[in-house]
Amino acid sequence: MSLALTELRADLDAWCRSYVTAFESYDAEAIAAHWTFPALTTQVGRSFTFKNAEHFAKNTGLLLGFYKAQKVAHVERRVAEHLPMSPGAVSMTVQDRMLDADGNEIAAWKAAYILQNVDGAWKAVAAVADGEVDAWAARGTPLGG
Repeated sequence: MSLALTELRADLDAWCRSYVTAFESYDAEAIAAHWTFPALTTQVGRSFTFKNAEHFAKNTGLLLGFYKAQKVAHVERRVAEHLPMSPGAVSMTVQDRMLDADGNEIAAWKAAYILQNVDGAWKAVAAVADGEVDAWAARGTPLGG
């Protein structure tokens, strides 16, 4: 792997660690700080746009409430693969695992992101959350249900 790709991978790993910390803290504003706006998320045939961080954080607060109800205590995320799209943009697939306080897996899925480098920091622009929606539905606890 070239030095540039190694540095990019290190940046993406750091972004994921920071994102996980925000999720484990149930901090919707800190999660929103990982995004640039407007932003787009898609899930199983539906798309949602978020015009600003406040709009995104409000929706994320609802998601965090769902996670609390499912007893999510720890989150694991690893970069499965990434593809540079331009010097300032990258696509990335991640593997997520939600764990309870004892470390037992509650749900797991893959998700895809497009990130853009904004003023020297990687920010998500879009996410495909089909895997998450499917994982929760398979568990009998559908998102939004």
